[in-house]
Amino acid sequence: MKSKITAAVAAVVIIIAFSSCQQVFTASALAWVETDITSMSDTQKVSYAEDLLSSGTTSTADFAAAYDEIAALLPDDLSTADSDLLILAADLAVGSSGIGDAVNDALSVVAGGTADEAALTDMLASLDALDTTNLSSAVDLITAAEAGGAELTSEQYANAAAAQLLVVADAADGIENLSTVDPADPDLVQAQTWAAAAGIDIEALLTGGLPA
Repeated sequence: MKSKITAAVAAVVIIIAFSSCQQVFTASALAWVETDITSMSDTQKVSYAEDLLSSGTTSTADFAAAYDEIAALLPDDLSTADSDLLILAADLAVGSSGIGDAVNDALSVVAGGTADEAALTDMLASLDALDTTNLSSAVDLITAAEAGGAELTSEQYANAAAAQLLVVADAADGIENLSTVDPADPDLVQAQTWAAAAGIDIEALLTGGLPA
């Protein structure tokens, strides 16, 4: 149990590290005004989605609504899509998974030191409950953008790595099982590659863990 919890906490720290370097999925004092994005023009939808991402909101519903509209603007063949639109859709897909609230929960649990096993269990449950369908979509969108020659920021690479890592965790039946994933698993390797581009060493965190 101890080794699994240690690996799980390490995985959580990765996600926190991803999110701590940006304001996209962390709470903000800025209030967000609810708007019906479906009634907007395509240009207005893009502008609204960009503003939503910079607002600091963690509203899964708002992200999901914006993601649906922006994803609908993308062509079936993602290789022909505008890179900026692909990355915008990817960021929204990650946000719509519920990762913002999960990260805030994780931050509250580990702030100031280690937490008891019950708190860790609750935190892991919130992370395991994330919508990996949209996280998988985010991975596909980032992959297409990268293949198209897009220049991603460290934050965007971090989002991509976080999404891919959580998809791998879902396939492993939970974040607590990340340490059992084959190091050569292509999806894990992809997460590591994107994390490295963001300046984060996933393998070191997963194998080293945290002090008990």
